[in-house]
Amino acid sequence: MTSSEAEPADVREVALRVVRRLREGGHQALWAGGSVRDRLLGREASDIDVATSARPDEVQAAFRRSIPVGVQFGVVRVRERAREGVMVEVEVATFRVDAEYEDGRRPASVRFTGPEEDARRRDFTINGLFYDPIDDEVLDFVGGRDDLVRGVVRAIGDAHARFLEDRLRILRAPRFAAALGFRLDEATVAAGRGHAAEVPACVSPERVHTELQKVLDAATRARGLALCEEVGVLAHVLPEARVDLPRALRALAALPADAPVDAAWAAALHLAGPAAAEAALARLRASNAQRERVRATLEALDVAGRLWELGVAEQKRFLRRPEVTRWAVGADPVFDEVLRAVLLAGDGDLEPHRYLTARARAFAADPTPARFDAPPLVRGADLQAAGLKPGKHFGPALAAAEEAQLEGRAATREDALAIALAAAGA
Repeated sequence: MTSSEAEPADVREVALRVVRRLREGGHQALWAGGSVRDRLLGREASDIDVATSARPDEVQAAFRRSIPVGVQFGVVRVRERAREGVMVEVEVATFRVDAEYEDGRRPASVRFTGPEEDARRRDFTINGLFYDPIDDEVLDFVGGRDDLVRGVVRAIGDAHARFLEDRLRILRAPRFAAALGFRLDEATVAAGRGHAAEVPACVSPERVHTELQKVLDAATRARGLALCEEVGVLAHVLPEARVDLPRALRALAALPADAPVDAAWAAALHLAGPAAAEAALARLRASNAQRERVRATLEALDVAGRLWELGVAEQKRFLRRPEVTRWAVGADPVFDEVLRAVLLAGDGDLEPHRYLTARARAFAADPTPARFDAPPLVRGADLQAAGLKPGKHFGPALAAAEEAQLEGRAATREDALAIALAAAGA
């Protein structure tokens, strides 16, 4: 983990320093996992993990700034300064072998060991590589380099055993394959299908949400979700996306590469409808803000598709919806991006989008009190000041005044007040 200001060069500098210090203490130390994979693929690593023969207490003794985050599993976080004001965290883990996994997620205990055994207990071959940054040497005990060349995500050893150890790996395999542009190994897919139904019972909803969020937050989101279907896990973690999966995938593919993740959730779930989408996100323990935003976006989509059927006042009220207003004023692209993607995924007719855009521009450019977000000309206090007593007639009176204002029939407070009083029978 790194501070928000740290650059890849800072991470490399600190990770190399950690290895040197452990070596000076007589321990073996290597870069491990995803950073090695990314290095071999020519990608910048945002964080670098270190694997070592040093025990957790020895790691803590070697580094003044260290945090024992998982000592029972041999994991310590080391904090070192790269540049003035820039701190970098490097996760340092002792080489280990995991004992039996009792809950389908974590081992009951671990035994400290050497690098080869440590590599063989990891998830996928492309993540089981080590790199010696001092001697510039890759250590590959599991065939990861060959799989990088072949472009395949393959479980280490027996795929069934790897997935029985940790069912979350069934979700991680599609994510890695999509992000890297790789395919899934056939045996790994078969094992995933064999254990996919066990994911909800073994993996917390929050962790499932985190993995799906990573899939949907990537430019490769459509392929990532398709690969979740390939390994059989989508039906068990997000069945709402399978109402018409090909169309949902087309909508995801039509989103801009940098679309916000909430736009991707909305596109993936748009065929299930607003209520079902919100229920799915609630089941996955998504934040209230995300649940509300996705539901509101999907509700707005339903109206946007038939906007020309509505009167002028109703159209302007539609633009007042927060998710639509944010788009209309250029503050948030989510609604616009989802609408375009959904239309392209359907019959490809973008006329509803063009109509809405034209109306929004016209309404936003209106300098009169009929502008969609103009304050009301008449409020309840105005009715009382005119001698009208509060009661159930207030609502219809104010609605009539607002309708006239939005339609341009009431340009002044006096006009609107006269219409309100007439509606109240005064």
